[in-house]
Amino acid sequence: MKKLLIIVFLLIFQISFSQSGNVVIKGSLKSVSGKMYLYEILGTESFLIDSATVQNKSFQFKSRSFITGYYKLALSNESNSIEIVVNPNENSVLDITFSQYRLATDYSVKNSEENNVKKMYNEKMAEIEKEVNANKRNTGLSVELRRQNNLDLQQELLDFGNELASLYPNTYTAKVLFHAVSPYQDVSHKFFDDIDFSDETIIRSNLMTNRIQQYMILHSNYDAKNNPYAFYDVVDFIMSKAKKNDRVAEFCMYNMLDGFYNTAGTSTDTMWSDLCNYIIDEYFFGDACGEVEISDLMKERATKFKDLQIGSVPPDFSIKDQNESVVNLKSVVNQNNYTVLLFWASHCSHCMVELPKFLTWYNANKNKGVEVVAIALDANKSKWTQTINDYNFNWLNVSQFLVYKSPVCKDYKVKKTPTIFVLDNSMKIVSKPKDTEGLKQFLNSNLK
Repeated sequence: MKKLLIIVFLLIFQISFSQSGNVVIKGSLKSVSGKMYLYEILGTESFLIDSATVQNKSFQFKSRSFITGYYKLALSNESNSIEIVVNPNENSVLDITFSQYRLATDYSVKNSEENNVKKMYNEKMAEIEKEVNANKRNTGLSVELRRQNNLDLQQELLDFGNELASLYPNTYTAKVLFHAVSPYQDVSHKFFDDIDFSDETIIRSNLMTNRIQQYMILHSNYDAKNNPYAFYDVVDFIMSKAKKNDRVAEFCMYNMLDGFYNTAGTSTDTMWSDLCNYIIDEYFFGDACGEVEISDLMKERATKFKDLQIGSVPPDFSIKDQNESVVNLKSVVNQNNYTVLLFWASHCSHCMVELPKFLTWYNANKNKGVEVVAIALDANKSKWTQTINDYNFNWLNVSQFLVYKSPVCKDYKVKKTPTIFVLDNSMKIVSKPKDTEGLKQFLNSNLK
């Protein structure tokens, strides 16, 4: 009976936020100068859409059309940011006061229930994340107890979210929280029946990213022998739902493409790369989506996945090394038979085991026409430089000091460290080994 009531309640709770409208975002802060950046959030990714100069401790963006959802403000760079809710139906002017340099530390939004609710959830989530991290560092706990503590913390956040959504049911955050889990978890064909795919606001948070992932886990039924095309069926099923709205359709396509690409990076099964190509060829550039109009921007983003496949030419870049000299990828490639792109971080314990071992091989073979460009996903330049000196990493070292927000990291779709690409002297990707042992095997087989 309780489950039935929840299902009925969730089906009734289909508030539409799809109406767009113009909103001015402005505010005051402690910083006297700098740049404030505005990002739109689509799933788990954010995209820069505007910037404003900070003058006399205040900023103001030009009026623009918004669709209700989560957006992000960042001061100077994305490491100092805060998620906000923009709802044109609530306010035409969003006035935010930041009382600390770190935006998320303390802020208030005038006359905005939307942002008060979002702030409460942000604070609770930060509190839970802090406890989870403390739990990881507690070496006195057994693996089972640490796991149980994490489950309890996840449940605490879920309970808080449900309570918050019940207290403020007319807010966008409530909508995201209420639809976080399908009322039909165990029924494949009804799994998305509580979602209105014609409503573009569903893609302006992590709601659909999480729901698609849940569906993949629960209902893909993949079996390499008896059901090898299960994930193709999943793609087609989700897209049959999503094509009610052009923007929702292209989001779902991109989201699945991104997920399969990341899986391909950790698996030797070519199926995942084939799935990426299927989505690109059939949906982004083919006719599988029927009359859905895919934007040029999303086609460009999809093409970038093609550029990272074996046999393709990846993006060029120019980044400064530890001595402030510019390293250009294309120039390095032209001078060597093979160029290794090695994404790593000084705080990555796995990297700090793998890289020193590979350094021995590099020093013995670098005169055979192989070079390494080690791209550090670090934030602290002094720690990065110290690590390079301590381990004598004498290959080419570069960093943009924005961790996973680094432009080069985004261009190469790097979601973990170490990540490795091998390029030949025409700049084509010839290998994407999973670790430095696989890298050595490839190079030993191909270097003369």
